[in-house]
Amino acid sequence: MTLYAQIKDEGKTEGRLEGRLEGKLEGKLEGKLEEKIEVILKGFKNGISVSLLANITQLNTTEVIKILKDNNLE
Repeated sequence: MTLYAQIKDEGKTEGRLEGRLEGKLEGKLEGKLEEKIEVILKGFKNGISVSLLANITQLNTTEVIKILKDNNLE
């Protein structure tokens, strides 16, 4: 195998690894967001204020209100 072919193959491997890492990171971030949404929905249904939900989830109140509206709760 030529040096060029080796370098080209190495680049393919790195690209696949990088893609898998990006996919795992996106999955973790999406999972954390889904958990925050669940906390917001359950908390709001149990009388917790928007400002406290924002504080707990570390989102701003605008984001919390949007999540509530998207789920027909506000």
